[in-house]
Amino acid sequence: MLSLDLSEGHPYPVAFVVARPPPGRASALAAFPALIVAAFATAVAVGACKGPGGGGTGGAGSGGAGGCPSVREAMFTITVRAPEGPVPPDTTVHIAWSAADEPTFVLNDKNTWKTLEDANLVCAVDPTKPPPDALEALVCELWTAGVTRVEISGTGYQDFEQTLTPVMSEECEAFIPQTVDIELVPVVDEGIEE
Repeated sequence: MLSLDLSEGHPYPVAFVVARPPPGRASALAAFPALIVAAFATAVAVGACKGPGGGGTGGAGSGGAGGCPSVREAMFTITVRAPEGPVPPDTTVHIAWSAADEPTFVLNDKNTWKTLEDANLVCAVDPTKPPPDALEALVCELWTAGVTRVEISGTGYQDFEQTLTPVMSEECEAFIPQTVDIELVPVVDEGIEE
């Protein structure tokens, strides 16, 4: 009998294949299918990259030999900046992807700050400190697996919306993590001429 256990407590998705001989039959051949499944899973997990991986518009891949990721990374890492100083204290980040609408992150509301155990949107803030009021750049990791819709807002700036699409590496046969820089655009008061 073969069983497949997807370990949830492990920081990386890991599949364990367990081979057990049928009750009353101890056979060396019973382990053979498990060996084949384990070898296939290892080959898929390790990959065989020969050339450099590629980034996409607004992003770049990272990783081990040949440019292929060597460790599990967020699909997208976004860096949000404001052109005229720190990001607004009420900066809000919301993402949606095929699996879910993730809980919204609000910079000045610690109750919305999540870890990877809680959500797939994780922003680099120190939970032991109060919300920052002069943050030059807000960096967030998007641990998604596919097309991801990003919405960002903050007082004094236009709402930002963009759909991020993963870039497939032919050499790695996998998606390549990307970094995306986002600069907020100030709201222009239409009653004032420049």
